[in-house]
Amino acid sequence: MSKRTLMISVLGLMIGVLSHATPPVWVIDLDDVIEASSARYLSDSLEDASTSNVPLVVLRIDTPGGWMDSTRDIVKDILASPVPVAAYVSPEGASATSAGTYIVYASHVAAMAPATNIGSATPVRADGEAMEPNLERKVVNDAVAQMRGLAELRGRNVAWAEKTVREATNLTASEALQQNVIDVMATDIGGLLAKIDGMTLETKTGLVTLATEGSEHQVITNAWFEHSTLKTLLDALGDSLWWVIGIVLVIAEVVLPGTFLIWFAFAAFGVGLVGLVFDMSGMNQVIVFSLLSFASLSLGYLMRKRRGDPEVRAFADRTQAYMGKTYTVVEAIENGQGKIQVGDSVWLAEGEDCPIGGSVKVIDSRGNVLLIDVVPQNENPPN
Repeated sequence: MSKRTLMISVLGLMIGVLSHATPPVWVIDLDDVIEASSARYLSDSLEDASTSNVPLVVLRIDTPGGWMDSTRDIVKDILASPVPVAAYVSPEGASATSAGTYIVYASHVAAMAPATNIGSATPVRADGEAMEPNLERKVVNDAVAQMRGLAELRGRNVAWAEKTVREATNLTASEALQQNVIDVMATDIGGLLAKIDGMTLETKTGLVTLATEGSEHQVITNAWFEHSTLKTLLDALGDSLWWVIGIVLVIAEVVLPGTFLIWFAFAAFGVGLVGLVFDMSGMNQVIVFSLLSFASLSLGYLMRKRRGDPEVRAFADRTQAYMGKTYTVVEAIENGQGKIQVGDSVWLAEGEDCPIGGSVKVIDSRGNVLLIDVVPQNENPPN
């Protein structure tokens, strides 16, 4: 092998290695109602794309619309992204309706497949009822200002941006291209990447020139999350989720006293408070909850130990510490069930009927229920 042939082979090998070392374009599907889970998922994905040196994120859109708060969150994440984002209304027959229109206008590149449509960006109430006139005027004017601002930022049709909000107008893909609402039409992802190759886009961190023709693309899926209970809770409750969890745990502690759920409730409230200050991903929220739970339980243990609570001496089986001791009834035991005061906790009790203020002796336990006998008035007072 000649020296020249060897150099050409080595050079070809290096070019091949470098080309394969380039991360693929990410494709993320927004093919449902835009909700809190959509915004969180996209936020996490854009953050991951940035740290993974992804050259471009394509949002493949087919949505009937969604919640305005979640849409605003997505728009803000796109505007702040150091990675260029291309909104692509696809496949054929898809639409970027309502919330989807805002996302298309916010993206660095706007594209549509043939036989798709965009528009109907007028804000409406979730229940379909008409808004009070003054409120409707405020909401619509706010949405118009947002759309006009996005159109000016991306150099797109400002007049139509306002029209689709005020009049709920729609455009086909070819009409949108003619009227400077989108940048390109493409039949598939490969065609899109070829058409936008060489475009220079302004991102939050500076100008980026796309080199996407022939690039590989990877569809980023989130199937588990889309079908999880967590998605349902986030969609229904949004940032209120941890407050609801905390309240449920407090109620559970009242119903099942002595189960230590109150300390987990404090941890849930703590995550809720942190969430008011910092925007955390779902995984980070779980981590913070775990750390706060450990701290809360440790604090509770130390507090009980300092007071000499008998529960600490029998933590593994705390009910054993109560055997043979006498306590006061705080909720009349009727039909065999009531509640007694044990230290600073109230416990469920079962046994003979006894009025409030009566004394009972613990003789056994069944889970978190103490089994009792009534103590005659002439015997020892409660412990």
